[in-house]
Amino acid sequence: MTLGAAFRYFATHSSPWLLFVICSSFWSTRAYLALSGNSPFTSLELYIAFGVLTYWPFQEWWMHRWLLHLGSIKIFGKTIEPHFAKTHRLHHEKPNNMKYTFLPAAHIVSSLVVFTGISYLITSNIAHTAVFMGCASFSTLLYEWTHYLTHSRYKPRGRYYRKIFQLHRWHHYKHEGYWFSFTVPYLDGWLGTGPNPKKVKRSHTARTLGGDPHEQL
Repeated sequence: MTLGAAFRYFATHSSPWLLFVICSSFWSTRAYLALSGNSPFTSLELYIAFGVLTYWPFQEWWMHRWLLHLGSIKIFGKTIEPHFAKTHRLHHEKPNNMKYTFLPAAHIVSSLVVFTGISYLITSNIAHTAVFMGCASFSTLLYEWTHYLTHSRYKPRGRYYRKIFQLHRWHHYKHEGYWFSFTVPYLDGWLGTGPNPKKVKRSHTARTLGGDPHEQL
């Protein structure tokens, strides 16, 4: 599969377009506020953008490790598996099924609401919130593309992407307890989840995460 063919298939799914619309809306809002004279661009926004873009790969790591692999939890005696954890478990079971590779629209929208609220609480400014969320949604779109690419038939060429591809394959087929990073693959080495794969015994639950291997959404 060529990169162009991979992109054309990527563009047939709804989540990339949803993320693109969200990202474009925030940047359009910021541009309008600047051009209308209501809120000129400031140097503070460069720091906001730098902060979000620097933080986001760490969020990919900790959300993958602690939320997506949360599994079932007990609340008042009832066993509950959050939808995002269940979706990710099914993604491990069927890593080549694109239905479970792309982010569900409900997860994107709920994250949009949460992070927009958080960013406004931090900045108390609509223009700064637009920059914050413009960078966050762009980072999410980049993640969506990169994650999809590792599960497509496209063969990695550049050394950086080959590292992402290799680590994610180890996570799926070697051991689900390691290699959680994504767009910045070096994070696993920095955060203690990137051991030498030759020293890691193959996990019997890498494909099921301990759940029912025949369950569907």
